[in-house]
Amino acid sequence: METVKNFTEFLNERELPDVQGKILIIMGPPGSGKGTFSTKLAERNGFVHISTGDLIRNSDDKELKAKIAKGEYADDKTMVRMLKKELEKVDLSKGIIFDGFPRTIKQAGMLDSLLGKLGVGLNHAIYLDLNEEIAKKRILKRAEKENRKDDKDSEVVGKRFRTYEEKTSPLIDLYKKSRRLKKFDASQGSEEVYKAVTKSLGIKTKDGKKKEEKST
Repeated sequence: METVKNFTEFLNERELPDVQGKILIIMGPPGSGKGTFSTKLAERNGFVHISTGDLIRNSDDKELKAKIAKGEYADDKTMVRMLKKELEKVDLSKGIIFDGFPRTIKQAGMLDSLLGKLGVGLNHAIYLDLNEEIAKKRILKRAEKENRKDDKDSEVVGKRFRTYEEKTSPLIDLYKKSRRLKKFDASQGSEEVYKAVTKSLGIKTKDGKKKEEKST
């Protein structure tokens, strides 16, 4: 019976890709430009951008949205369920960038497990380093531009930074030890950050030609 069960599970697994696209996660404090960078990488280089923020905003779960609006994190079970559903749609031969996950050491293990079951693995963790003062100014500017109420609430924004320092910052050391961390200065303009990252990782454009970029 055990052999039959294992064989059935094997048949249900997705076919392993012949070629794995680069799989990246984007890290950094609130306001460091994670979403902007991820969007550029998706539009210019053909990456699939999986944003947990977008998944939550498009969700029908009002309780989850209320939790996020208070500056809290979504629970692990909910996030893994959402990601698993998204990954089922993705062509694994394309590049993937995860924006907003993992946010904790535990979630990092969950992501490795999730990717492992698909026969692929994480290549790099992109860390956009930015001090809190500049980050908060950017968030306020974004609030005015996009009329985002959660960005206008100083208490909520402050809680985001405290939560980030407590739960997400430890990921920096984790990925540094595994030699997957790539650190970049996010105080530069978004275009400069994009150029620095694509140059460092040797990321190519959709037509297969490497972008000609100056070092920043």
